[in-house]
Amino acid sequence: MKAGNLIIRIGIGLLFVWGGLEKFIEGFLGGVGLDNMAAFLKSNGLAFLGDSGAYFAGALLAAVELAAGILVLANKQLFYAYAFLAFIMLIALILVHIPSGNWMNIMIHIALFTTMLGLALENKKIK
Repeated sequence: MKAGNLIIRIGIGLLFVWGGLEKFIEGFLGGVGLDNMAAFLKSNGLAFLGDSGAYFAGALLAAVELAAGILVLANKQLFYAYAFLAFIMLIALILVHIPSGNWMNIMIHIALFTTMLGLALENKKIK
């Protein structure tokens, strides 16, 4: 394994493990917790899901971020891990960052989306 790939995987893996954990556990590493995450999702275009639907969406988002981060760190199922992370970044762009108009967050999430998408395609195994 190349050292550069390892460094990239560690950075991306830790970023999304942290992102998943902070959505689950309020106060952990600055985390918002599931209740606040559900409220945030409802206020950003997912109110039609209702309380339990937004809570489930927040839990699913946290679980996918956490699992994908772990997969990236473990160098397993990289196509699926990066593809799910790319999808999460795209949805974050559409629902949160573009409507907010915060150009810095928009640029960061465009970079994350395109990086995750590129890494997913790079790790796709054609049979």
